[in-house]
Amino acid sequence: MLFEIIKLKKDPIICNIPHSSVNIPPEFKKDFVISEQELEIEAKRFADLYADSLFSKLLDDYGGIVSKISRIVVDIERFKDDKKEAMSKVGMGAIYTKGENGETIRKISRTSRDILISEVYQPYHLALADLTGDCLSKFGKCLILDCHSFPSEPRPYEPNQSKGRPDICLGTDGFHTPENLKGGLLENFEKDGFSVKYDSPFSGTIVPEVYYRKNKNVFSIMIEVNRKLFMDEETFSKNDNFDNVSNKICQIIKESCGFFDT
Repeated sequence: MLFEIIKLKKDPIICNIPHSSVNIPPEFKKDFVISEQELEIEAKRFADLYADSLFSKLLDDYGGIVSKISRIVVDIERFKDDKKEAMSKVGMGAIYTKGENGETIRKISRTSRDILISEVYQPYHLALADLTGDCLSKFGKCLILDCHSFPSEPRPYEPNQSKGRPDICLGTDGFHTPENLKGGLLENFEKDGFSVKYDSPFSGTIVPEVYYRKNKNVFSIMIEVNRKLFMDEETFSKNDNFDNVSNKICQIIKESCGFFDT
């Protein structure tokens, strides 16, 4: 299964969780040039591990889409055209060829790349677009909650190497992110003791291409949670505070979505 669709509920809101999986199907392993063990570690390093569990209460309340394929196979949040994707310069466009430390992890032909785009990337984007369209048809508007996590320390390949990362990063788009929701999330997170930054260390938020900068009734905001809050980044395991952090974050987001409806 490439992804899971959780049906729309009673609100004009959907969740997008693209990076939680570490699954690499056997048919997609042939182009990797590192060992099975190394590949497993790289997949864990790049994954937003446990994001599907961290945001599970939002999925239950709103519905959405969850990728079941590791981003190391295809990163569905990157532009498929390397000319448009800044991270392609470090071997991490839609199709990764480099690992966390810049080493080559995959050698891939144009044909194999095209197959991955058509069999993994395009179906996910079509499904997200369809889900957004269903939401528009049902409610007249749609808010996409783009759900992620990020490492507590900058990785070597990241453009933003600033220290002192916040607990929460809110990624925005000038056309698609409502100011009242943006401000409401900031206020509510800070009120509960979380540090927050807009578009730092990561910026932007996903919108299906068919609606991007074209439909003002499609809204989106990225919500990134610092991994130090809920997991041990060395052992890749949940910490004892996981459930508490998950409950708090989901409750704050649900309360803040009231600003979207005003």
